[in-house]
Amino acid sequence: MNIEDLMNNPSFKIDIPTFLLDLKIKSLMNEYRSTAILKRQIHLLELQKGKTGQELENAVEKEMERMNNQFSEWLKEDIIDFASDSASDS
Repeated sequence: MNIEDLMNNPSFKIDIPTFLLDLKIKSLMNEYRSTAILKRQIHLLELQKGKTGQELENAVEKEMERMNNQFSEWLKEDIIDFASDSASDS
């Protein structure tokens, strides 16, 4: 059975708002976990370099900001590609 068969089945019912809310909750939880893990890894790497105190916190925040900027650029590119692909499918 493929997705078209499932969607064309009259007995198939999906609660779209509940599905989207559940998807958003899982996405946010994954984001929180990933951010915490990434921050901890950067923290440990900076500790290995001998940084402590405020110097350590500044280095972690600077690296997180750099990575967020890179991820935002990737997201922007992917959304543009997705929108372009969707528009060409119409």
